[in-house]
Amino acid sequence: MSDVLDVGCGRNKHGSIGIDYSKESDADVIADAHFLRFRDSYFDKVVSFSVLEHSPNPLNFLREQHRILKSNGQIEVTTDNAQFYLWSVMKFRGVKHESYHATDHFMVFNPEHVLRLFRLAGFKIRTWRFVSRKRRKMDAFLALLIKIGILRPECYYQMFEVLAAK
Repeated sequence: MSDVLDVGCGRNKHGSIGIDYSKESDADVIADAHFLRFRDSYFDKVVSFSVLEHSPNPLNFLREQHRILKSNGQIEVTTDNAQFYLWSVMKFRGVKHESYHATDHFMVFNPEHVLRLFRLAGFKIRTWRFVSRKRRKMDAFLALLIKIGILRPECYYQMFEVLAAK
């Protein structure tokens, strides 16, 4: 059985060991993900779902996960997509992502930024993709705006996922 660490597991752990800073989580270890108390090259895989945007230092966050991964270990990260149309709508109305999530989000990323962070942390990118989301009333209208070239296809997706290796 391989060891999988779920960083920021919350109440829905996806691994053999879960880590979170919240005592209300289902974590096995309550700790800061920027300073993991695991030995080097310990885990086969690390996952974090909707956690990177909560990090005040995303590069250190990823470097720590790189450190604890075994050689050829995998990391899977899902995070918010800065290109999502709703952020633009909110900004147009005077609401910034930073103020909307002022208590828990430090930043929002586009794929190029996250891929660069992964490379700086020492990872090799295997794949990345936009993550499908629940259908909304706006979908037909968005599809039309994308089709006629007013919006880019990336704005349709709220999140994206990166799979990388050490």
